[in-house]
Amino acid sequence: MNARIASLQEKLLENHLDSLFVSSQPNVIYLTGFNGLSPDEREGFLFVTLYNAYLLTFPTYYELYKNGGKDFVSLNITSDKRIHHHVLDIIQKEKIETIGFEEENLTVSELNSLEKKLQKKLTATAGLIEELRKIKDIREIAWIAKAADLTDKTFEYVKTKIKNGISEKELALEIEFFTKRNGGENAFDPIVAFNENSAIPHHLSGDKKLNSNSLILLDFGAKISGYCSDMTRVIFWGTPSAKMKKVYDTVLASQKKALSLIKAGVNGADIDYAARQVIVSAGFESYPHGLGHGVGLQIHESPRMKENYPQILPQNSVITVEPGIYIPGFCGVRIEDLVVLKKEEVEMLSKSPKLLKILK
Repeated sequence: MNARIASLQEKLLENHLDSLFVSSQPNVIYLTGFNGLSPDEREGFLFVTLYNAYLLTFPTYYELYKNGGKDFVSLNITSDKRIHHHVLDIIQKEKIETIGFEEENLTVSELNSLEKKLQKKLTATAGLIEELRKIKDIREIAWIAKAADLTDKTFEYVKTKIKNGISEKELALEIEFFTKRNGGENAFDPIVAFNENSAIPHHLSGDKKLNSNSLILLDFGAKISGYCSDMTRVIFWGTPSAKMKKVYDTVLASQKKALSLIKAGVNGADIDYAARQVIVSAGFESYPHGLGHGVGLQIHESPRMKENYPQILPQNSVITVEPGIYIPGFCGVRIEDLVVLKKEEVEMLSKSPKLLKILK
């Protein structure tokens, strides 16, 4: 049995559960290595008991995983033997009484259907596997570092494509194509925002064209072997206004403050507070999101750094540091780096320069 499944089984014991029905695809991937066509599609499920783990897949994937080996038993979901049939067999064989489910993933309809078919009351659980995923092993950190390196290379490339008349969409496509041509996937749809559009934190890249003396916000990431990276840079096409420069300098100072304080074992809410104070003290409104989020199999995962959400940042977690200032109708600036919290130090995975100005 692999160490991840064994750790989950210990958590089942702690929570007085005989088993857990895992429907979250990132969690299935984390525990088994199963990977379907898309992490957004439910193409594999895992039923973990105190003694075994069972991967349930459809015929389109069963042949790839039928020899589950020592880590899990692979079961084929067919029209004659559905998910609940397999689970009923396991319940009877292992004399299971209590079954947990992931409350943040299963819908009410799915839960009702499963309870009816299994004739069991299922127990809601939250974060059992996500807690394990917070702490990255050496291999996971290596994949995230490769994704971050590709993101840095993409940034260097996309700067060469900036020109008057190019649209946000066109620049976003350059990011997407370069990432894929160089062995990665896009961790999410790139955000490219010019001038006032950058004041919308998750702006959808559109048809707006670039003109002289403009602010450009680029937020993007790559994915390698299923693991993501995330980085935001703001650059200027021409000369920034004095106000834009003050906004940029304040955000950079806020991020520097956060990076000077962040380390394993600290409370993420405290770091978030310190970063906000730099921005507020300069006369700007605080950012409307958290200071940072974990990155791994998903682009947003635990741990988090945000106000009123005390959470200790564990050693070997990978997290973003991304303060921002957003002034509607004018501009927005966000600077985001990806870091690993080591035992005695913080390792920067994002290595792209934080440019203030690009001359045409």
